[in-house]
Amino acid sequence: MRLNIPKNALPVIGILIILILMELFAPQPIDWTKSFNEDDKRPFGCFLLKELIQNDLFPDQEFKISSNAIFNYPETDSLSTKKNYIFVTNDFSPQEWEINTIMDLAKNGNQIFIASSNLGKAFSDSLHVHIESDIQFSELVAVKKKSQNLENPVLQGKSKFEYPKAFDNSTIAKFNKDSAVVLGRDHQRKIQLVKISYGEGNFFISCQPLAFTNYNVVQNENANYIAGAFSYLPPNPIVWDEYYKPLRALRSTSPIIFLLSSPPLKMAYYILLACLLLVLIFQGKRQQRMIPVLKPLPNTSLEFIKTMGRLYYNRKNHKDIALKKIKYLKEFCKSRYHINLTIDTLNEVSKRSGISLKTLEILFNLADKISNSQNISQETLEDLHSKVEYIYKSGK
Repeated sequence: MRLNIPKNALPVIGILIILILMELFAPQPIDWTKSFNEDDKRPFGCFLLKELIQNDLFPDQEFKISSNAIFNYPETDSLSTKKNYIFVTNDFSPQEWEINTIMDLAKNGNQIFIASSNLGKAFSDSLHVHIESDIQFSELVAVKKKSQNLENPVLQGKSKFEYPKAFDNSTIAKFNKDSAVVLGRDHQRKIQLVKISYGEGNFFISCQPLAFTNYNVVQNENANYIAGAFSYLPPNPIVWDEYYKPLRALRSTSPIIFLLSSPPLKMAYYILLACLLLVLIFQGKRQQRMIPVLKPLPNTSLEFIKTMGRLYYNRKNHKDIALKKIKYLKEFCKSRYHINLTIDTLNEVSKRSGISLKTLEILFNLADKISNSQNISQETLEDLHSKVEYIYKSGK
């Protein structure tokens, strides 16, 4: 089949091919989306953090990924296996009915590590800890190197852990000093990491989730800060949260949103739309002529039957109808019971059909009488009809 391409379409197709090649071979820009997902290898994903926890920090502990809300967590008590629950996101705002569950987890001896630059009001009030964002004008004019460090001298690095890019202007401003211990501060001595005792367990709250992303795992010696922060957790099984993530809603709302969230899929989607547009432009005029609608042939079977019925009724030829009924009955016996209906085979037909021999003999005698008669009455035809219908309905 020869493909006919209009000449005026060639420049458009050439430009489209050039754009596709430029997109394929051009250097891809860095995607700074803050996903915090465990399988995301972009700068602000947490793939390296998950690998660090599994292979270096807690190599002998079970690592489970949870995609469920907190209220769907299995019920635990003080005798259950203690676990470390890790939440890394930009906004940790559990619902009011979820807060009791997470508080019970800590109360029964579990450790809850939350790295988030924002805590929901209900959860903040329940834990008596509040995070505030502080954007200073001086920092907008000239970018300064931001840093943080741990309070424990044993866990401190040779110098402060610096964050030239990935660092939120957040600080833990308010907390209950009777139950909280400051574990880390930033370059301005503002609190960044605290430990809050609750029941038999503890909450660890960090307001710098970006410090735990891929970008900072490989940046300078910042992996040592992560190791120091997680060193406060006991060697218990790990439960990694994948539910309270900023892009969770985008994963489940619409296929179009998912396509547009990935640059290669986004490009393929736009190319598909462009190709469809070209088809509409250059093939819109090449329309096939209208095909006439052919009416189906009418079913005249019913009309034929009515006509034949009126013909027989007007002629009063009852014997002809009776002979046809007898003929159809013999064909029925031959196809159904594989035997010819004669005076000598009545006994065999009776056995195969389950109809009494007496009934068959009466029917056969009536048929023989009709065959030897010149004409028959309507009553005789009706009698034959009733006996034949009985054979059809009562036979096996």
